[in-house]
Amino acid sequence: MSILIFIVTVLFVLAITDLVVGVSNDAVNFLNSAIGSRVAPIRIILLTAIAGIMAGSLFSSGIMEIARKGIFYPQYFTLDVIMWVFLAVMLTDIVLLDVFNTLGLPTSTTVSIVFELLGAAFVAGILFSAQRNDSINSALRYLNAASSIAIISGIFLSVIIAFTSGILLQYLSRLIFTFNYEEKLGRYGSLYAGIGITSIVYFLLIKGLSGTTLVSESLAGWIGRHTLIILGSLLVLATGVCFVLQKYYKINPLKIVVLAGTFSLAMAFAGNDLVNFIGVPITGYLAFQNWRQSGVPSSEHYQDYLAGNDVLVPNYMLLLAGVVMSLTLWYSAKARKVTETEVSLGRQGDGDERFRPNAISRSIVKSALLMGDVLKIFLPTGLLRRYDISFEKSKIRKATRVQDKPAFDLLRAASNLVISSILIASATSMKLPLSTTYVTFMVAMGTSLADKAWGRESAVYRVAGVLSVIGGWFITAVIAFVVSGLFVFILFKGGIAGAIALLAVVALYIVYSHVVFAKNENKAKSVKNRMEPLHAEDQPLLEKNRKLVSHTLTDLQAQYVRVIEAVLQNDMAALQAANATMQELSQHGLKLRAASIRYLKELQSGDRKATELLLYSADLLQDMTQSTATLTEECYHYQQNLHPPLDGHFLKQAEQLRTRVGSFLDYALQIIAMPVPPQFSEVKQRRDEARSFIHAVFEQQLPHLQHESQGTRQGVLQTSILLQSRDILAVTFRLVKLYCKFG
Repeated sequence: MSILIFIVTVLFVLAITDLVVGVSNDAVNFLNSAIGSRVAPIRIILLTAIAGIMAGSLFSSGIMEIARKGIFYPQYFTLDVIMWVFLAVMLTDIVLLDVFNTLGLPTSTTVSIVFELLGAAFVAGILFSAQRNDSINSALRYLNAASSIAIISGIFLSVIIAFTSGILLQYLSRLIFTFNYEEKLGRYGSLYAGIGITSIVYFLLIKGLSGTTLVSESLAGWIGRHTLIILGSLLVLATGVCFVLQKYYKINPLKIVVLAGTFSLAMAFAGNDLVNFIGVPITGYLAFQNWRQSGVPSSEHYQDYLAGNDVLVPNYMLLLAGVVMSLTLWYSAKARKVTETEVSLGRQGDGDERFRPNAISRSIVKSALLMGDVLKIFLPTGLLRRYDISFEKSKIRKATRVQDKPAFDLLRAASNLVISSILIASATSMKLPLSTTYVTFMVAMGTSLADKAWGRESAVYRVAGVLSVIGGWFITAVIAFVVSGLFVFILFKGGIAGAIALLAVVALYIVYSHVVFAKNENKAKSVKNRMEPLHAEDQPLLEKNRKLVSHTLTDLQAQYVRVIEAVLQNDMAALQAANATMQELSQHGLKLRAASIRYLKELQSGDRKATELLLYSADLLQDMTQSTATLTEECYHYQQNLHPPLDGHFLKQAEQLRTRVGSFLDYALQIIAMPVPPQFSEVKQRRDEARSFIHAVFEQQLPHLQHESQGTRQGVLQTSILLQSRDILAVTFRLVKLYCKFG
């Protein structure tokens, strides 16, 4: 009894934890379109989604068929065994979803729970059969193979259907409205919005309210019999309302569709997917209650109750779960990270790509380009011209840069939500299983492809990202099956001791995960802050450039001094930290050049001097970064490989080198900050003093290089320190010269 009470208590604690990690991942399903299109301030978007979650939790069906008998046959298990199965499933689910949240990748909570139950039930069946001296082959009878195959095949088939539907329907929408859709939106916008709202309401009627405990069977039946009449009336009403709002109140009807779609998907998520997180613990709790009334030992109490009765989650528990999910959505940084991944993959413009291209993504893009060239031969010229006009981006450029612009427009956001709603509602009405995550993600990828968001500059990166996400889905299934099976083995053999050990491991992992995630987010924030001067509003371009260069040059100066000091003190830890920092700065140098080009492309300005300064300075900073990175890496590897200490006389010279080069870098920073730079002759004189010192030391090194007592690697490092310092000095001088010329 005490062990079972302990398990039930732990299951409820894990249910709350699973809600947090689950909604952090599934939030992308209903936030992606609204956040990507910036239909409203982020607080309004979140409040809309929270309203949908709370409504969905109230109207939830509350039935957990998967945990009850969808994957395995509970009547063949006794209570003690099935409780170990449920505990293993919850522990696995928390770890698995948190891993994907930390990586910022969307995955399916439905797929994870299905394969966790499958793996845990399979291993538990083998162990239970062995315990009863049954044949191992009899373990297969515990699994509901037919139901499992139907669920799995339906889920993965939805991936292909969703992607294809997203491409075709968005292609037609874009042909009608084009990217410059303001004029045609005035003609057809209210009708398009009416169709979209009607589709979303149909989605709510079929998916959101299906099986709810708060709608009577008679009302549900009446809705089912009069669905077409309801939808027809709604189409007329919604179109009329949108027409009035658009014409007389200048409200964009697409915004109404996007916010309504966000609400409906959030409601359907809470109404149906909610039980993925709390269904297993509730099922275990109700099975425990049924056993207490039986008077039979838990090791002999077979679960005919679960096999023959609907497991209903009480409404107050659903409401509490909705509150937990809403708070998580509002505060979770991991939910925002997962959303950022999907938005970036569907982004219309170029930008920093998160995923690296690979051979597969290159092959796919190359094949698509060849196929496009072949199709152009057979398609009529008039059709191709119409296609090019419809998909032509706006050529109007503004004199000031648009800050924080949307990743895609409202038309695509509305298409994402309408298409997803139709597919999910249609599959639900036909009793077909699917994953909401897979459908919404693949629709978003399909619409972005149809919008030509995957151009030649970004295609290989975007395809690599999509392949990574889809690959993660298959990995989800494998990991869920294997880990849940391993966990149930530990619990079955270890009992309460195994349970405590597993709980401790999972708890330590969750703490470690959040610490690492917070550290990485702070690092990402600092990287983003380095670009902040470029995006500052109400500042001249020259002033933005000064701040940007000063910040980067300050980091490089500190890095140079830090490396030389670490060499002088033979400090391996400092060199290791410096090498890690330098890798980040190297990436910053590459991003700085790309960001400068993007900035200038979006800016119409006649200030040629400022634009040239921006481009030249970014190039020089990258050169300086490469020299500093090479110096850091060579010093680090020299110490790491335990080579002999550097020559004592050279170390004294290196100390002077640090002072002279560091002093010139300080002087350069002062000049860059000056509105009126000093005489160039003074700058040249200071540069010559430092350069002459480097040349003198280098001349002294030449005889030592021929001396047998000095090793080759030692000689290489000492000359490299001098040569890289000279390069850093030269690039800094060119940078200062640039400001003296343009400043």
